[in-house]
Amino acid sequence: MRKTVKDNIIRNIPMLPLRGLVIYPYMILHFDVGRAKSIKAVEEAMLKDQRIFLATQKDPNIENPGFDEINQVGTIAQIKQLLRLPGDTIRVLVEGIDRAKVERFVQDDPFYMADIKCLKSTSLQSKKIDVQALARQVIEYFEKYAKLSGKMTPDSTLSITNIDDLTRLPDLIASNLDISIEDKLNILEELSPKKRLEMVLDILAKENEILEIEKNINDRVRKQIDKNQKENYFREQI
Repeated sequence: MRKTVKDNIIRNIPMLPLRGLVIYPYMILHFDVGRAKSIKAVEEAMLKDQRIFLATQKDPNIENPGFDEINQVGTIAQIKQLLRLPGDTIRVLVEGIDRAKVERFVQDDPFYMADIKCLKSTSLQSKKIDVQALARQVIEYFEKYAKLSGKMTPDSTLSITNIDDLTRLPDLIASNLDISIEDKLNILEELSPKKRLEMVLDILAKENEILEIEKNINDRVRKQIDKNQKENYFREQI
């Protein structure tokens, strides 16, 4: 079947349910595909225009989810690279393109296929003072998160915070946060870039508070360990 586009509807696009993973527009990521249906969906996409619809399944432990077990909002992605690995596994490199929502599930065998509707974000008046202030605060909180978590290099943090298009900023930050799938999906499903910025700011504020507390606990434990080691050392010298 050929995919056709009309009124933002893409028909008969291969769909891949993701387990424990959320893909955003502009996000570039590689992951391994091992389920037979998912491999066939990737192969079908490669035969056409390399586009595939990625939607997170609600329970990652289900091997063959039904349509009601897959979130209807997901991301259209372009498959940039495909590598076949030993053991009937494929590693794919994808780049997110657009938010989209399932209009109709077409089939679930031999692979998942759906008709989807592209979801366009509302406009963002990025030159307004309140939006600039919000974006600046999000960047400040994200820089603090990156430093406290220690999971990002300074170059990676800088590449994100230097993004000119503020509509992309919350998605790029969310993709780099170690947060729940539910929080990530809520951000994906929100079509207002300003509200996405506000959601990311709230999440960052909470995560930074937790990281600060964890850091203080670790510092106290480390000091106590150092103190005990010194006391033991002096006892051994007596």
